[in-house]
Amino acid sequence: MTFLKNRWMLFSMLLASWALIASFFAGYYWLQYSDTMNRIGGVPIYSNFGVDYGNNTRSWSNNTKVLTGMTLFKANRGVWNMTYETAPGFGVYVSSINGVASNSTHGWVWWKWDQFMNSWARVDISADAYAVADNDTLLWYYESGWPPPPPP
Repeated sequence: MTFLKNRWMLFSMLLASWALIASFFAGYYWLQYSDTMNRIGGVPIYSNFGVDYGNNTRSWSNNTKVLTGMTLFKANRGVWNMTYETAPGFGVYVSSINGVASNSTHGWVWWKWDQFMNSWARVDISADAYAVADNDTLLWYYESGWPPPPPP
């Protein structure tokens, strides 16, 4: 009987040692993964960005590489030449894109292409609050009036 007790004791010790070592390696590689993700800022995704100047002229930057969690504003600052203002409680207001500035009658509004409805949809949040998703198609449109009509 003591032989069986010692064998189970040895097996239990080996199993506990294996669990401890496996947990150590899992923790180590999780920390390495977390550190790498923090350094690169996220997983690369691809989205389409456009600017419609309101005069039948559009510029597109298709399959633009952005990182998960990146906002529309942050992603587009690297694509278009943008000037902006920050309004506390409201977020970022884009005042000009590629030299075309807002004025008393026109301003910049962004739209999202809704694949299911097959039309443009206005998203009523600031561009610095919207997290870009994989395969999004987003368009800045220079337009007048409120609520603005969807882009053609």
